[in-house]
Formats: sequence, C-alpha cells, structure tokens
Amino acid sequence: MNKKLIEVCDLNFENILSNISLEIFESDFIAIVGSNGGGKTTFLKLLLNILKPNSGEIQYFENIKNKMGYVPQNATVVDVIFPATVKEILETAFITNSSILKKISKNEKDYLKFLMQNFEITNLNSKLFAELSGGQKQRVMIVKALANKPKILFLDEPDMGLDKISQSKFIDNLNRINKENKTSIVFITHHLGMIEKYITKTFCINGILK
Repeated sequence: MNKKLIEVCDLNFENILSNISLEIFESDFIAIVGSNGGGKTTFLKLLLNILKPNSGEIQYFENIKNKMGYVPQNATVVDVIFPATVKEILETAFITNSSILKKISKNEKDYLKFLMQNFEITNLNSKLFAELSGGQKQRVMIVKALANKPKILFLDEPDMGLDKISQSKFIDNLNRINKENKTSIVFITHHLGMIEKYITKTFCINGILK
C-alpha cells in the first residue's frame, strides 16, 4: 500500500474554501478542476504553507514538507524579477537554507541533464530566460521543480503556452516520473482530457470539494 503523504481535514480559508478534506498518497496522479475563482490555486498555496488556513488541519507525513516541488501559474514571468540564463535559473534548485548555492553533486548533475534531455531544453542552457518562448519557459521551470526529486509536484496549469505536441511529450514525461520515482503529481487543469488516461483521482474545487 502506498504511503500517505498529506491529509487535509475540514480546511477553511476566508470566503474562498469551505470544509475541504482529502488525502494525498505516494504515486497519486491527481487532477484538480473547477471554475476560475473557485479556489484551486488558493488550495495549492495552503498545501505549500504559502497561505495559512482560518481553520481545519493539514497533516504532513514522511517529512514531506521538505520534499515538495511547485510550478505556479505565473512561473514564466520570473525574468521580470530575475534576469538570468537557463543554467543559472536551474542551479537555483540547489539553494539550501545553509548556503547560497551548495556544490552540485555528480548524481544531481546527471539527473538534471536527464531532465533537460527529456523536456528538450538542453540547447537552451546558455540562453537568457527572458528570450525564451512561453512553452520553453514553462519547461525550464518544470525541470527546476523536479531537479531535487520532490515526492510531490504541484503544477498550476502547467500546459499553458505549450502546443499540442509539446503537451503530449510533457504529460508522457510526467507520467514516467510519477511511475518510476513514485512522485505524486497534483495538477490543476482546465483540459482534463489531456491527462485523463494517467490520473488516479480527480477533485473538483469550487469553494467546496466535489
């Protein structure tokens, strides 16, 4: 049986979310759907401790708080506040609390190279992030989020800016990481059909969980 990673009990936040309860397990591939303004992004931020609930409880297991990756909906505008090359952006994945940038091990370098090849961004290494297309930026930020091998990856509409061929390759890569690394995927989307064959659970959030 897969390990429980997060349990949410009767979560409430302002007038946006009411009495949300759910569980996330290792290897889950979860789709979160719902109308705009229904609280999907707010819910992810609560799980990530970016926001604090008014009431209710979020329990974390397996030291999961230190093993979470996140690609926000506006990830591609990072160049506005951080002009840098793709290589420099990716290296920030290895920043720790105790150092500005820890020495990257050979295994970490090899895994980063593997991710860059699979998400087809190897040729972008020396380019300025600001010069990339929307789809290229999105793939860079996803590789950055995966570089430290998170146990849960939260994605807020990551398919934005990707054409259909790129979407298909992107989803196939996510599925491989989900299966091979047992990485749980929590995926906000308006295009459920794109990931339908891979998902293990679907939650509809429109203020409440359905």
